[in-house]
Amino acid sequence: MADTKAKFYHILEILCDTDEEHPKTAAQIGELLDKRFGIAAERKSICRDIGILRDECGFDINLSSDNKAGFYIASRPFEDWELKFLIDAVLSSRSLSEKDARKLVDKLKHQGSQTSRELLAAITPLPPKPAADKRLVKYGIDTVLKAIRADCQIAFSYLTFDADKQPMPRRKEAYQVSPYALVRKSDFYYLICNYTKYDNLSFYRLDRMEQIKVLPDKRRPLRDFVGVHERAGLSDFVHHALYSFTGEAVELRLDIPAYEVSDLIDTFGSDVTIRKIDEESCEARVTVQDGPGLYFWLLQRADNVKVLSPSSVRNHLVEMLKNILAQYEEPSEEKDSNHG
Repeated sequence: MADTKAKFYHILEILCDTDEEHPKTAAQIGELLDKRFGIAAERKSICRDIGILRDECGFDINLSSDNKAGFYIASRPFEDWELKFLIDAVLSSRSLSEKDARKLVDKLKHQGSQTSRELLAAITPLPPKPAADKRLVKYGIDTVLKAIRADCQIAFSYLTFDADKQPMPRRKEAYQVSPYALVRKSDFYYLICNYTKYDNLSFYRLDRMEQIKVLPDKRRPLRDFVGVHERAGLSDFVHHALYSFTGEAVELRLDIPAYEVSDLIDTFGSDVTIRKIDEESCEARVTVQDGPGLYFWLLQRADNVKVLSPSSVRNHLVEMLKNILAQYEEPSEEKDSNHG
């Protein structure tokens, strides 16, 4: 029985390298069974086993149109374009070590045929990975998933870097939070959670979390922060938190040039409302969270995007701009010496 199971498995393994343009005959499959696995099999028995794999096990195995070229896998869980998309996402991630990225890419490639793997390898150059140690990320994801599954809180130490570029804990005591979700933003994974001392949601970068432990304490209900429609409320929270910074929700009204409309849609999607003023300018409205991320976004566009309301955001931005300019003012002594 064990040999029979092994034979079925290895026939399927061989067929996984096929596609419509590269089928394999029963004789070719028999040769590979003997060469790779030391299994002797007659052509008729291989055809019978393929029939069982197709008719009783549900694998989509076809015989070539001329009935002579052989058998091939007709459909797979992923098409080539889907594999290309997933592989690029893995390789561009800054949350994975080079070893883990290559391992995952190899698994994805093996979801395609042999020719698919060769094509994907040829059109996908490997980008250089950052030197930072990202081993903590995969363990962090695993631990967070276990905590959420068990409906438990977690504790962790949160790292920052000193002037010598060495990681160090932000504070001595551990953070204790109720975890709710993991989201990938700006090439990093973030934990969305409630810090026990506050009544709001926060973001923490997963690659800066270490010594993550699942606690026996039960999580606070997510509905306490996003309402009874938890999934929709959580999605809305993530969407409006610019650069993963949180704050009070405000309706932002902007005066923008027409060419900035594309950028606003890229950032806020269909949530942004645009009213055309003339051929060159528009007024935009969007709900955002009034936090550091909002001002970082506005400062990048300070030369052509004007905040109309609310006044709290407008005034805070003006104060930030004044402080920035003050940093570049020359001391009076230096001005005098330059003109002396």
